[in-house]
Amino acid sequence: MFKLIKYLLAFSIVFSGLFVAGLQVYADSGAVVNNSCVRCHMALSSSSFVGTKSHSWKGSIHQERGVTCDKCHGGDPEAKTERLAHVGVFSSSNPDSEVFYKNIPKTCGKCHGAEYYKFTQSFHYKKLETTGQGPNCVTCHGSMVTSVLQPDDLANVCERCHNGRIGIFPYVPEKAKAVLLLLQESKALIGADKKLYTSKDDQKLLDSAQANISSARLEWHTFDLDAIVGYLQNAYGSLGKVNQAQKTPVHKKPQSKKK
Repeated sequence: MFKLIKYLLAFSIVFSGLFVAGLQVYADSGAVVNNSCVRCHMALSSSSFVGTKSHSWKGSIHQERGVTCDKCHGGDPEAKTERLAHVGVFSSSNPDSEVFYKNIPKTCGKCHGAEYYKFTQSFHYKKLETTGQGPNCVTCHGSMVTSVLQPDDLANVCERCHNGRIGIFPYVPEKAKAVLLLLQESKALIGADKKLYTSKDDQKLLDSAQANISSARLEWHTFDLDAIVGYLQNAYGSLGKVNQAQKTPVHKKPQSKKK
């Protein structure tokens, strides 16, 4: 009997060690992620829905920043059983789910607070809340593996609703594409100017330009294209003053496109 007890005790110690080791899931960077949700989901076949999503998460910016399953979907990675770990986790089609399409902005807003606030000021958000037909964060950025749309991709996404067939502001896709190109150009210009001009006076103007570009990026979540262009015009104004002071060609101010 005593031998049996010693055997069971040894087995429990080994098993516990294996369980703890199993919690250590290594990120691509080599960092250890101690999370039972990740451990179980990464073990699922990539042919399953949850397995596919989990494998897509690997290597993403969300993994790099430690945003694990429970941060968006709920659940308890500290729970001792699968049933308890999934308490509070619902299908994405359930209005109580953290990732129900209407709830996604608020869920993303837990980390992206400024972007969420700006989005709540948009007509798109009001449309999403009242009719469920507006876009949410996933529409443009994806979910497990997030990204920032490039100009051509942005135009294609906008065109799903803004087109001649539906008749809702069909000019928007091309205008949005042009404004995004302008934003990208502004970021490239200020990056180059920061390397060229280093005096205190230059730095003040460059800081002003950078602040306006940052405001333009944030304002994007309101989808107010004219307001975005306004910030970029201010940025170009500051960059122009830097160039004038150095007797170099002035960057031409962008012109707001008329609707």
